Amino acid sequence: MTDIAFPETTGTDAGTRSAEPRFYFRVLDDVLFVFDKDRDMAHALNASAARLFLTLPGAFLTPTALGEASGLGAQDLRDCLTAWEAFGWIESDGAGQVRLRDARTPRLDEARAAGLAPAGDERLIDSYQVRLAGSSVAFRLFIGGGGPDGPGGAAALDDLSVFDDPSDPDGFAARLASGRRMVGFFGGFLDPAPERHPPLATIDLVVTPDGFLLRAGPRRLSTEKVAVAVGKVRLWLLDLVYRAPHPSVFVHGAALATTAGAVVMAGVSGAGKSTLSAYLVTRGWRFGTDDSLALGFRDGEAVVLPCPGAINVKPGSTPTLLPFHPQLAALPLIGVGEKRGRYLPVPSEQHIGPGGGENHVRCFIFPRFKAGSPTRVSALSPAQALLALMEAEFDLAEEADAAEFDAFFDTLERLPRYAIVYSDLVEMEAVLRRLVAGQSA
Repeated sequence: MTDIAFPETTGTDAGTRSAEPRFYFRVLDDVLFVFDKDRDMAHALNASAARLFLTLPGAFLTPTALGEASGLGAQDLRDCLTAWEAFGWIESDGAGQVRLRDARTPRLDEARAAGLAPAGDERLIDSYQVRLAGSSVAFRLFIGGGGPDGPGGAAALDDLSVFDDPSDPDGFAARLASGRRMVGFFGGFLDPAPERHPPLATIDLVVTPDGFLLRAGPRRLSTEKVAVAVGKVRLWLLDLVYRAPHPSVFVHGAALATTAGAVVMAGVSGAGKSTLSAYLVTRGWRFGTDDSLALGFRDGEAVVLPCPGAINVKPGSTPTLLPFHPQLAALPLIGVGEKRGRYLPVPSEQHIGPGGGENHVRCFIFPRFKAGSPTRVSALSPAQALLALMEAEFDLAEEADAAEFDAFFDTLERLPRYAIVYSDLVEMEAVLRRLVAGQSA
């Protein structure tokens, strides 16, 4: 089973829930993928579990009757029902009968955020404005905390070192570093004339000793996790600026394009997406993003909704890229740990535009850099590609409806999908050009 995250609040009102069912499911290559929007999870079910899930009724039924209807043995039935009760997928009555729990419930992080004051003991440490797809959005980074005499209060803000624990990946130091990394990322599309562009919204990221508070109009999110906070800021930005089409799918991946169309390159951190992206732009490729990729659907076709943030070049990749980007040597290192890097902006004239043929997705690629390896290209089935996307992390927008989900999975089945191991950038680019042009690898 693999989990992915869905955006907590993507409508204009953080308390508004979609009328869509809680569960969306789709069969790919005889594997049933179940997406639970209430629990922010996705699961790949084997054949036995799939039969049981599809048998679950809306009315109470005995486990024995469920076992008979699904054909599951007693042990498999108990294992599934125990796991699904923990997920909140099923509920029991006093007689031990069970049924599918399809009612939406408030999320813990939404409930926590709703109870937080709109502003408290906060100090503004950075602010700027970005411009994307013809719209401007303001961003503000705060540090804050609790009451004036408690941990994280006003006095504590004068000595941030008391919260600095480099060994804690989600500690205060890591959270503050993540806010500064956003400054570097958004440097790729800063508003060149903020005085002439009133922002359509302001996104606040408040770093506290206990976690993060995110604000954007009526939206609120409280979380302790760095990855969640960074991801949600970018997802909220994309959701704000792109409305026709609006984002339906968010992918942790890169998007680059030639005149023939765009390639989606998804993968976990460290797969080599950023290094490859930084190289490809020197070869004339148009740049959409190397990290926060949004896909929308126009006339049933998947299109890239660009978010061309500055490319985070890790220290290990700097020697490889210096011959192509000599300015890297003068850029500061930002962040801590594995996320530390130099943020390389791509000139705006090389950005993928929000419309036109170059933003149409032509293939899905899952690259992995392996030093000394020859270039190896392996075709993936739709189910294998979806599992790889789940590993890399991808989100389905909450306001997207079943038709858009269908469009995404139809696209995943229709377009070519490849896992590529490489070490030579020149060879890798040649392979990508052939794939984007619709040729064989």
